Amino acid sequence: MLISSLKIKNFRNYSEFKLNFDTEGALIIGENGLGKTNLLESIAYFAFGKSFQTTKDLELINFSKAFFRLEADFIINNKSHFFEAASDKAKKIIKIDSSNIARISELYKYLKVIYFSPNDTEIIAGSPFFRRIFIDQAISQYSFDYIELLRNYKRILKQRNALFKTDYTSKEKRAWDEQFAKVGANIIEFRQKYLINFSPLLKNYYKEISGDKENLSINYNYSFPNNSDDTFTNLMDHLLHIEEQEKNQERSLAGPHLDDIDIFIDSHSARNFSSQGQKRSIAIAMRLSQTELIKEKDDDTPILMFDDVLAELDQMRAERIIKMLKGKHQIFIATPNLTNYRSFGLP
Repeated sequence: MLISSLKIKNFRNYSEFKLNFDTEGALIIGENGLGKTNLLESIAYFAFGKSFQTTKDLELINFSKAFFRLEADFIINNKSHFFEAASDKAKKIIKIDSSNIARISELYKYLKVIYFSPNDTEIIAGSPFFRRIFIDQAISQYSFDYIELLRNYKRILKQRNALFKTDYTSKEKRAWDEQFAKVGANIIEFRQKYLINFSPLLKNYYKEISGDKENLSINYNYSFPNNSDDTFTNLMDHLLHIEEQEKNQERSLAGPHLDDIDIFIDSHSARNFSSQGQKRSIAIAMRLSQTELIKEKDDDTPILMFDDVLAELDQMRAERIIKMLKGKHQIFIATPNLTNYRSFGLP
């Protein structure tokens, strides 16, 4: 999987811009504020149908302009596809080979882009929200069925929370509890199965990056007691147990929307005890593991984007990472400092 050409109009700080790309990728070099991240963002837009920096398309439109438009040629499983995306104040249109897609989520079937962000350390150091975002997006890229499941869960969660603001009956609550627990248990099952494959890859990638000095492990942390295989029953029982609390707070206090992932280095919490360099290495190892699982399942290689995240690592670790990836993926590295990457041999 690779992008061969890109055309930008009125996107961020770009008025008119066109590029052809080498199959290996590119080093994108320039001072801060010139638009390196914006260029990566424009490519990634085709994979997610939205920005990785904002949820509002209006913020992507070049100042004083009425719309933005993106065009790109991608090679997916050795076949060429033409992608178009455009947005103004009223609507957004995305086309693949001149045909409109019905839902933005359809893009997940086609393009796989892995973006290594400077903010990825929040996956390790930040609140559970960041880890849930990571796992949900990673599984969505791995399995399209998960997207619909997530959409259904969010709908039920919203309606169940609204129920607590009414004078509901026990029968009404029971019905919503059953829907909520059933879909929630399915989401947890998806996450557990994904982590079974993800965990050994994460451990191995982190050892390669760190020089085989530390042992990494990852555990799923439930927001309710779940000590048996019957997640649905356990969640249902807990919802009954916390009914008064939920009623008082008018929101759902257990379920996959509140679960977390615990990451440990040599049995110590990575969130609380790891250095900034270790956090950066773990985050990169997580993205690499995400990449590997997509490659194994789709028999195609995701496009990789590094937004200067390797600069915080020592030269030896950075070179190990690029050595693992070069020749297998199209790689884009945005940086203000060519010196850090001169030895990598990218165009």
